[in-house]
Amino acid sequence: MARLTPSRHWITALALLATLHLLLFYGVPGGIQLAVLIALGIFYFRAGALPAVATTLSLGVATLFCSFAIHLLGLDKAMYYRPHEQLVQRDHAQGHRAYRKNARIEMTAPHGDLKALTAADLAQARKIIFQTDSAGFRNDKDYADGDLVLIGDSFVVSMGDSQADTLSTQLANARGIKAYNLGHPGDISDYLSTWRAFQRQHAGPVRAVLFLFEGNDFGTTYKLSQADKPTLLARYAGEYYAIFTGSDLYRVTKSLYARATKAGSIAASSSVRIETLAGQKMGIYAPYIEVSERPQYAIPATMREDLITLVSGVKHVFFIPTNYRVYARHLGKTALPNAQWQALSKLCQQQGWRCTDLTPDLTAASDTLLAQGQFTWWLDDTHWNRAGIKIAAEVVAEQLRNHAAR
Repeated sequence: MARLTPSRHWITALALLATLHLLLFYGVPGGIQLAVLIALGIFYFRAGALPAVATTLSLGVATLFCSFAIHLLGLDKAMYYRPHEQLVQRDHAQGHRAYRKNARIEMTAPHGDLKALTAADLAQARKIIFQTDSAGFRNDKDYADGDLVLIGDSFVVSMGDSQADTLSTQLANARGIKAYNLGHPGDISDYLSTWRAFQRQHAGPVRAVLFLFEGNDFGTTYKLSQADKPTLLARYAGEYYAIFTGSDLYRVTKSLYARATKAGSIAASSSVRIETLAGQKMGIYAPYIEVSERPQYAIPATMREDLITLVSGVKHVFFIPTNYRVYARHLGKTALPNAQWQALSKLCQQQGWRCTDLTPDLTAASDTLLAQGQFTWWLDDTHWNRAGIKIAAEVVAEQLRNHAAR
């Protein structure tokens, strides 16, 4: 074993620190990175400074080569099947997730999110235009005083749809309601963090409505949202770490790792149920089926606390059902329990909130369209399509109009 002098000791330590930073460019779980770092650390301090530096330089060259190869082969674009993954990031100054600011992507999405989880022939290609504003949300222009703010997850974002088909755009074009899309995938704690940041930036009165999706907004465990704005230390630490996680190498290796670990379930389609409706195959996300079939559900106390804080600043709450619930009777389910809506409705009555279940209107429209071989959901996606969004826009406009008339 090489004996280290004090100067060589520091050289070895710096080599290990550089190695740590190089490992951060790879999108594998932290546990794997830590194990590799520990193994290299043992090797470095046993072998000496020169082998440590040589190994670090070799890893650096390999990392640089991989980065260039990814760009030259076009993997930095080809790996994405929709704009979301290309643009998603975290706004460390405000403490919430958003998209890259002032970005525009036009692409043909080969399929939806369910096709990414199954080997079944389910793909529906679609052209998507995805535009963001200066705040990193999916809008053609920035928020203007008086706009109706739409709070929620990927259904509000209109994940699988083009810009002209989003909920905010359809409300504006067909109903004359100027709406601002504040949606981003997440849960209620994320919506509250985003809403608080929005209110910090817009001090005047703001009209807002909240959308809650049955499939993933009603968990059985829940962590309270952080009320405070991120500290400077947290902000700069997050921005520094984003240098690595925002790199193409990180995103490509993370995607490859995820696909490798999920290869078995994808081949078996274990998380996607394939049904046939109107002669066409339709995918349904298995975890959402389980949620829809819950016999009972109670909102966790922490979630209830955040919901009360969030809804105190909005005009209306809308409940979005799963596609499994919407098409249940065509799948041999004459009656499903409605535990999530019942729990929400009970809380709405207790708090005096205006809440609307979109299920009846979506189900009625879906039945009508199904007779014509058309759908309100993408066949290969967990999200609604233009037709489904249109129904939701009609209900939202009607509820707002009815409230204004009172």
